[in-house]
Amino acid sequence: MKKILIVSDYFFPSATIGAVRPSKIAKRLTADGYRVDVFTRYPIGENYAEYCNKCFSFQSGSALNAIKKETTRERTGTKKFLFEKFNFLYKTLFKIKQTIDSNKSNKKMLNAFKAFVAENPQDYDAIFTTFGPIGSLLCGMYYKKKYPQVKWICDFRDPAVVSQCGALKRFSRRLKERKSCRMADEIVTVSNGYMKRICGDKYKEKRHMIPNGYDRADMEYSCEQSEASDTLSLAYVGIFYGFMRDLRPVFRAIKELVDEGLADKDKIRINYAGSDYRTLLEQAKETSMEDIIVNHGVLAREDCLKLQFNSDLLVLATWNTEKERGVFPGKLLEYMLIGKPIVTTVTGDVPDSEVAQVVREGNLGFVYEEINKKEDFSALKEYILNWYRCKMSDGILPYYPEKSVLDRYNYDTVIKQIEALIEG
Repeated sequence: MKKILIVSDYFFPSATIGAVRPSKIAKRLTADGYRVDVFTRYPIGENYAEYCNKCFSFQSGSALNAIKKETTRERTGTKKFLFEKFNFLYKTLFKIKQTIDSNKSNKKMLNAFKAFVAENPQDYDAIFTTFGPIGSLLCGMYYKKKYPQVKWICDFRDPAVVSQCGALKRFSRRLKERKSCRMADEIVTVSNGYMKRICGDKYKEKRHMIPNGYDRADMEYSCEQSEASDTLSLAYVGIFYGFMRDLRPVFRAIKELVDEGLADKDKIRINYAGSDYRTLLEQAKETSMEDIIVNHGVLAREDCLKLQFNSDLLVLATWNTEKERGVFPGKLLEYMLIGKPIVTTVTGDVPDSEVAQVVREGNLGFVYEEINKKEDFSALKEYILNWYRCKMSDGILPYYPEKSVLDRYNYDTVIKQIEALIEG
């Protein structure tokens, strides 16, 4: 069986969403008999045998600490005055610091990878790198240049170039993204929109859309049903990227239902888990709905899955713009696993997003798109009201997703496509 090297900054047991894809791929390849080595930032502890043959880490510490819990402490006094007075300067300096720190981190990863390669004779049949950060692309380019006969599968969980980057950073990232595409033997993206953004009309012979997936084995964490409740509970998990992910339509719909006497505010709650509670609070305050939020903070993966499993509706937020098409959150796949109806909001100026297509085709729930807000908002209110009435009457929420769509995103299907690239 072939020997594979996976290069990923994030890996098990990290709680970041970026760790899920490479960890699942490594674990499935190992189970299928491949010899898998992993090069990652943090050591993965004593349980690595389930995921790989060997794990090489280049930084001490714990992947569990990779996410810092957000504090809601308010700035006061002089700090508040200086922040408000010099807000633009503060943000500019903060971005500069982020860029410097990112460059240092990527350089550290590449240097550690070079040392790893020097100490370990080349005997891999394929190297699988997954972006981000840029460091993973640098490692892939280095290895392919040193060992051109080894197949390089360059995986993009996200595009390297996003609108949040400054002009200089976008230019630099674009060069590295294009060079990686030229050098790689196979290019993988997780959505068709990402493929178009990254490859344009090039590399049709070696580019592949292999989505993220869900793993039924994860259901062992969330199989315990909590006690029955007479409250309609919604769950949102994750961050917001500013207001790119926008739950304000959901809050406004609930607000109007309450004001119209169609729903009891005390019978609705939104459970939140993540490090971006402050943004969610800011969105809720626009309609004075902040008191329906229950903040659970940053949770371990198994606790996060349990929270979602014991909620009635799962809320997904994403965007689809002219500059950034094809955004496909990994959270949608996790929601497929949980098996609860999904309420999706899509900001942006481009209709019929890839996420919307999947949710509609799979009968997975309801989609509100900002560009169709006039029609979609009324339908969103009606959708939430219907579920509210079901919950208040018999507590049974009917849900009949399309099995063929769910099967498409099962990791059993995903890993077969990855193995086909390795063997091809």
